[in-house]
Amino acid sequence: MTNKTTTILGNPRTIVGLLVALGILIAGFWGSLVAAWGYAFFLGASAFWGIAIFFALVFLFTKYIETNKLRRLCKIFFLIGLWSYIYCIASFGGFFTSEAFLGNVDYKYIIFGPTVLAALGILEYGVYRALITNNRPTFNRYRRFLSRESIDHKSLRKTLIDDVILHKSLYKVSFIRWLRHTLILWGFAFLVLTELTRVVFQEAFPAFGLPDVWHIPGHPVRLVIGFLYDFFGLMVTVGCVIAIGWRIAIGNSEEKKFSDTPTVWFILFVMISGYLVEALRISSEPMDAWYIPIEFVGYLIALPLVGHSDNFMKYYDALWLIHVIGSCLFMAYIPLKRAIHMFATPFGRLMNSQLTILRDKRNTILSHLNGRDR
Repeated sequence: MTNKTTTILGNPRTIVGLLVALGILIAGFWGSLVAAWGYAFFLGASAFWGIAIFFALVFLFTKYIETNKLRRLCKIFFLIGLWSYIYCIASFGGFFTSEAFLGNVDYKYIIFGPTVLAALGILEYGVYRALITNNRPTFNRYRRFLSRESIDHKSLRKTLIDDVILHKSLYKVSFIRWLRHTLILWGFAFLVLTELTRVVFQEAFPAFGLPDVWHIPGHPVRLVIGFLYDFFGLMVTVGCVIAIGWRIAIGNSEEKKFSDTPTVWFILFVMISGYLVEALRISSEPMDAWYIPIEFVGYLIALPLVGHSDNFMKYYDALWLIHVIGSCLFMAYIPLKRAIHMFATPFGRLMNSQLTILRDKRNTILSHLNGRDR
């Protein structure tokens, strides 16, 4: 680790990049930046990483575009996205620290900011460690067998659709396990995408001076995002309830090894606390507005609270903190427990679909063993 760190820091471009990040951080502390800088870097990082992922998918799943050109494009856009992400954190870190000292930031966000940064750091390091560091010996063993020409693109595409997206192999084993897994995984994935979309419309656009559609009652963007929050959150919640019911049903049978009850309860806690926060907010608004029921789960929970919102709203900030800190703790929890398999398992499935590469490696090992025997 020390040698790698020394090599990275010995790269003049890296040093320049880090100095720029430090300069952005100091400028933010000094009050010379506005929030738009951070959101610009955030959107830039998202766009550049999206392009890098697109070229990586072209590389893996098709034979289009020359191989070395694709590698260069992937590397360039990934690195630009990485530096944009670093500058995004530096911008927000400097800006919001300055605003906090000036008393312009609500105490909830003073708590939330460092918490989410720490959670993201743990999540990113954990995913990198699980996918890259722990698999580096395997990569090294297969390196000479890995080339774009040796990839069976058709098998890779089939495995992506059947096993990674649709989980057909799990469906054949158990419908209940498939259902709970699909609801939780894809509900959670789309919740993350919905949250990123919310950040763009609620926070980034106003920071750029664009219309603040989020605070326009009944605006279609706000309604669509609110509905998607409830819909995907309900998917996750139903998946968790099914998982808990299934775990109770199987008791101490051999199938219990396929359960991860602590993670399921953790997710369920985050979902329920989020719905309660939403219900409190809705109960404080005019309930006769036509658009209120669109956030249907929060609306149903809010109905019994109507007329008592003044009593319950005093708990809103505390409940909001419980929800967001719980969400951050779950992010940090993912790489520490079995939930990391949501990243690692697809990796393994795709690799195991490459029978030619696996066969070549096996034959090479056997030929070496036969040579030793002689």
